[in-house]
Amino acid sequence: MEQLKVAAKECNRAGKYRETLDLLVPIWKADFRNPEDPALRQAALCCLYYYAEAAILGEQFAVARQAAERFERMLSSMAEQEEIGHDIRVMRNVLQDAVSLFGPPEEREQGLRSMGRSLAYGGLLPVWDVRIKYFLALADYLDYDVIDARRKLSEMSPEEEALFGGPIGDLRRKIEERSRLDFRALRAGRRAFVEIGEYDGQIEQLCLNADGTLAAVMHQDGELKLLSTVNGREEASFSDNKALYEEEKAGEAGLAFSPDSRYLVVGLGVGMVKVYDLQERKLHAAYACPGLDWEQLDMNAYYKEYTHVTFSATGRYLIAVPTAGSYDPQGDDGYPIPEPYRTFYCIDFRSGRVILQHTFEDESKIAAIAMSPDETRLAVGLFGKRMTVWDVEAGQRLYEEEDFVWLGLPSRVGMTQTIAFSRDGQKLFFAAGKAVRIVYLADGSRTEDIPMPGGRVCCALCLDSQDRIVVARYKHNAPSSIVRYRIGCDDEDVLIDHGAADVDHIWIDEERDEMWLYASPVVQVRKYSSGELIKTYDPYQWSYSPYKIVNSVSIAPKAGMAAISFGAKIRLG
Repeated sequence: MEQLKVAAKECNRAGKYRETLDLLVPIWKADFRNPEDPALRQAALCCLYYYAEAAILGEQFAVARQAAERFERMLSSMAEQEEIGHDIRVMRNVLQDAVSLFGPPEEREQGLRSMGRSLAYGGLLPVWDVRIKYFLALADYLDYDVIDARRKLSEMSPEEEALFGGPIGDLRRKIEERSRLDFRALRAGRRAFVEIGEYDGQIEQLCLNADGTLAAVMHQDGELKLLSTVNGREEASFSDNKALYEEEKAGEAGLAFSPDSRYLVVGLGVGMVKVYDLQERKLHAAYACPGLDWEQLDMNAYYKEYTHVTFSATGRYLIAVPTAGSYDPQGDDGYPIPEPYRTFYCIDFRSGRVILQHTFEDESKIAAIAMSPDETRLAVGLFGKRMTVWDVEAGQRLYEEEDFVWLGLPSRVGMTQTIAFSRDGQKLFFAAGKAVRIVYLADGSRTEDIPMPGGRVCCALCLDSQDRIVVARYKHNAPSSIVRYRIGCDDEDVLIDHGAADVDHIWIDEERDEMWLYASPVVQVRKYSSGELIKTYDPYQWSYSPYKIVNSVSIAPKAGMAAISFGAKIRLG
């Protein structure tokens, strides 16, 4: 038995997986649950591990799962009779995690996290350490992520590689074959995965234009880059904001392309807005919205200050809202919420004139803002307070009530996706305290509620082309669900029970039958019709970091593309 174990281990190391399976057929057929010799039982377990490992390496995944299940049954029968050796316990963990790579998404994610923790904690013998690294690279390859698969293999030392040389060599060859997928595959809608960006600075914020051909990137030192997603080349660079970052008058940024992609707007600090003409490659305009003072923010509990910027449907108006992305409840020293966070600006983009500006008296912060598709109405929500709809041209309030959602998350005090207008602009949908409220603006502002059950609230919502409402339902420390409603119908269509508690954003593209979800830091693509998972972009899988990952994400649903920051690079998928 001991000789079989050593021979099987060597066959797997040399890449002779078929020989391992043939060699261990007697072990596979035998019943070793109750042999008298404990050493024989443990040797049989080792052989079962190498049998399952050979099945994985030979892409016989169903056989591998059967072997792993038999390993677990045999180990369970021994647990009460004798002490299990350390190597057997490691084998069990490695085998469970490796087999999970071919299971459902939730099982796969759990296995990847487990392998990542094993590497982070250390203490494993090199022979097991290199196997875990191999399986992590294999997971990337199976996910069509040749970038990280290649990188993880390249980080192995020659000594490590020698311990598992056959499988590593085979995987390296497969990775190079698959790496021929490039920008053309990405543009064709296939799930290729490419990485762009040559600048060394970490990425603070990024934004795709509507057709997904350009990415604007603000780095943490204030360097602003414009990159082509068609070929990865740099199209323009602007360095005029670096002084603001050096002086700590800026740190975060809001980015928005005009609908025609001619202009890029950057919202900095607290109310500093810059407009760049991308055709002329120069600064077009700058706004220092009235009454904004950086120094007044010194004594408050808000962090990650920036200015939220967005265009109306045709680009006629630019909306600017000073805001902050996070809040420290322990640092609340009783100072009132700064006036800039209660102020919005609606700017006529052609003339640069502020046509509508308002500062709310409520002790709350603007949390969401949206303009109707016909550009006649503007809706503004304050956390836990009021919802107001304005006539843009007249500057008058058309609707107001005291029931806007409060999410209660320190990481979600920035702008949220909790307001939407119908396509005709006649109905407003927003997250109320215990419901999603529909306001029929053309019918005397009559309201209708879609209740949120079980103490849940809406943390993100959007509409499809039929004005069906897609809602992410949130409850603290509980999984969220994505639900679709049709106006006038009591039935709800549960698209998915999402594993994450908090969903930041939802995008829908019915032509592609796709729904994109962002629950920081993970992006998912699902079938809109059924909720079936198509693809996951998970920065934790790319690095297997046990620590919190913070990234920036932009989705161009019509182009079927996601841009995700990862360190100093942008990943396109």
